[in-house]
Amino acid sequence: MKQRALAIAIRRIIWAELALSTVIAVPAFAQSQPAAPAAAASGAAAAAAPAAASGTAAATNDKNVKQLKTFQVTGSLIRQSDKVGFQQVQVVTTKEIQDSGAKDVSDYMRQISANSANSWSESTSDSFAAGGSGIALRGLSEKYTLVLVDGQRVAPFAFAVNGTDQFFDLNTLPLNVIDRIEVVKTGAVSQYGSDAIGGVVNIITKHDFQGLQLDGGYGASTDGGGGTTKFGVLAGFGNLASDGFNVTAAASYYKSNGYTLADRDTTENQDFSGRAYGGSVQTPSYFLNPNTGMTQGYGCAPGAMAPVGNNIIASQANAGAINGGTVCQKNNAEDYSIEPMTERLSAKVHADFKINDTTTAYADIWESNNTTTVNDGPPLIESGLQYNPVTKSVSPVTFTVPANNPYNPTGMTQELFGYMPTTYSSTTDANYWRAAMGVKGSFTTGSEDWDWNTGYTHSMSTVSNTYGSIINPNALQTELNNGSYNFANPSATPGALNNILTNANNLGISKLDALDATLSTPNLFHIPTGDVGLGLGAQFLHESELIQEGGNYLTSDVLNPNTQEVAGERNVAAVYYQVDVPLVNNILTFSQSGRYDHYSDFGGAFSPRFALRFQPIQQFTAYASYNRGFRAPEFLENTNSSNLGIQPIGPGGQDENVLTKGNPNLAPERTKNYNVGFELSPTRTTDIGFDWYKIHIDNAIGTTTNPNATVYNPDGSISYMVNEYENLGSIDTDGFETTFSQSLPTKIGTFKFTADWAYVWHFYMNGLGGVNGTVDGAGNDLTLAQPFGGSFPRWKGNTDLSWNYHAWNADLQWQYTGPYSNALGLDYSTSSYSVFNLNVAYTGFKHWTIYGGMNNIFNKAPPYDPLWVNQTDMTGYDQSLYTYMGRYLQVGATYKF
Repeated sequence: MKQRALAIAIRRIIWAELALSTVIAVPAFAQSQPAAPAAAASGAAAAAAPAAASGTAAATNDKNVKQLKTFQVTGSLIRQSDKVGFQQVQVVTTKEIQDSGAKDVSDYMRQISANSANSWSESTSDSFAAGGSGIALRGLSEKYTLVLVDGQRVAPFAFAVNGTDQFFDLNTLPLNVIDRIEVVKTGAVSQYGSDAIGGVVNIITKHDFQGLQLDGGYGASTDGGGGTTKFGVLAGFGNLASDGFNVTAAASYYKSNGYTLADRDTTENQDFSGRAYGGSVQTPSYFLNPNTGMTQGYGCAPGAMAPVGNNIIASQANAGAINGGTVCQKNNAEDYSIEPMTERLSAKVHADFKINDTTTAYADIWESNNTTTVNDGPPLIESGLQYNPVTKSVSPVTFTVPANNPYNPTGMTQELFGYMPTTYSSTTDANYWRAAMGVKGSFTTGSEDWDWNTGYTHSMSTVSNTYGSIINPNALQTELNNGSYNFANPSATPGALNNILTNANNLGISKLDALDATLSTPNLFHIPTGDVGLGLGAQFLHESELIQEGGNYLTSDVLNPNTQEVAGERNVAAVYYQVDVPLVNNILTFSQSGRYDHYSDFGGAFSPRFALRFQPIQQFTAYASYNRGFRAPEFLENTNSSNLGIQPIGPGGQDENVLTKGNPNLAPERTKNYNVGFELSPTRTTDIGFDWYKIHIDNAIGTTTNPNATVYNPDGSISYMVNEYENLGSIDTDGFETTFSQSLPTKIGTFKFTADWAYVWHFYMNGLGGVNGTVDGAGNDLTLAQPFGGSFPRWKGNTDLSWNYHAWNADLQWQYTGPYSNALGLDYSTSSYSVFNLNVAYTGFKHWTIYGGMNNIFNKAPPYDPLWVNQTDMTGYDQSLYTYMGRYLQVGATYKF
């Protein structure tokens, strides 16, 4: 009786909302047919429907009509029986990832077309989030994409890429724990919260597995560098239906030895002199007379004692030497990583316990540890920054060689530029830990079928970075003053070298505690046009973030210190709902949802969504939605945080040191999201999808430069600039996404052709990055000048042709990234990039799957971009878009019983 009373109360709550829908639907009532269950997708479409946990069967009095089960789909509170809901959901299966030949889950996910720009991987040099790999849907940066695990929020990686974007590390995910990945390419703020602006990625892990599965594989590039080794075990026992429980456990090991600039043809010589706006990026050594600046002085003349192993060449502007002199350069390509050395360990246990026929308790424990080592070249002796522990700020520092130094033949005091004969390295130890527990079930009250779920999740990301072979500026200048360091032949004075080098470290900790509760029914009650669905939810979050330097960074003994500091915590309470109302006999359905969030650090906001779904025939579904939302500032943005990094500034995009400070007075960003699309299945073997989207972000958070705070070096060059986060202008982006799938059964096997393509029409930025007015970053590299940004090609697509015949399966894939132009002062355009992959699997041996393949068949290097030719980024290509794997071969096997 109490449950019945609850249902009646809920009905009364939503009558006001139904009133408008009823008025709209009245003309259809007279023409309506008797209500029937929603039709399921047929043929290939039905087979492709997400295999999520099933709910109650669709109601029907016709015994000859098969009952339909409903499925939980990411982006909806209410279970449904249809393949297509109110927005596009891309479902990525484990098999698709395996067949693609991707070396890991991150490698595959970063190639999907919706990840069009402004995302970064562990291959990014000089990253604030070394070892991490994120995803940025629809070209918005990673902080606008929400990643869930089994529908629940998780703590982000403890450091932020580029110092501004927090993200969930995809490298945490081993393949053997994944059941499928659902990607909602439309913002789902009303259900999930403020950071789901660009979309939602839901990682659904394996549950209810029975048996044992062993995986192993090895891959390597034909161009050289270390190989990649993978092992995994997946085991499960207990049948939830008959035994009342199931325990599924997985463990994995992954190791990549990485590779360096020396392992690739285009970077091995560190010389782009034959390319537009190119030049040598070999490590230079030279003198500069501080009294005369860069117009006079001594370069690296033979009498100036060229360092051992250097080549003496004419001065070049890109090397930064004096005009008309000479400079010594050394090829240190083997000291720079393109792909870091990585070792990953992961273990996960999930248990389900049947309390009764309608109630299940669950518990989940997962820990992943990733160790990444990146080499960033030799430690450079150059103008830099030094921390002052008294003023707690940085100031410029240069290194001079006195006239009486025995290794200075010029007879004058000279400023020294050079390097140490060792490798500067950073080792990142990233540990992710998650524990989840809860109870879920269903019940029936009269004609209403209810699903409910309550859960608690604790997750934490702990990341420590250890930096080796850092120059101690005080020790270096002392050794130069007393002449005890032979900078031309350092091996002759090993004691001095050891005195000059030091180590440093920092630590980041991100935590999230989450309480969730949901209640939903697809058939709250019946109206002449069909069943009304209702979903309710509540959530409480406690978030915290801490980033702090180790003790050595707080002294003056580190050249160019990492001064990133963040400390913040807050509580977030939210309630949300969804109401689905059929307007025209299961042909036209209206959905309205909303979410109210209250943040302890700035207040509350309401985010509504309005959506329509139109299905006049079984084979065609169209949908449209409008969302309003907001994005709460991150702790990096709205606390008294600070970070010192490198950012392209001004015409030509030259790199400058930038000290960025947080702003506790930031307001949230306000967003609008529009989406219109359709799914057409004219035959059982054909699917066609098309979407148009538009996202508007107002009150957008960016950085402004205080020109009065800029600090200069003695020679007049910029030491560092000072930026602060502000609510500045707006971002508007729109574009198209299309999918196509066609299967063709033949006598020689079944062929399947699929395509998934995205086109970014506009990416307008108004008032951001110090640019007055509105600029369009789509199709060019304007977003590179933003703290979050990389280059932004309009086109990105994946086209796939697979063949299945008895025990054989083959897959040929074409990955395409479009061209983009330079908009930062250079008359240059970067070409498009195509990669072809071929992978084959054989299942003819009992229990075994044997696979092998070749990625990047034609061994193509990423397209050349001159903005990535400098002493910081030596690759010659945009690291946010590409990795330089070269031709990659792999073999492996899976044993399952």
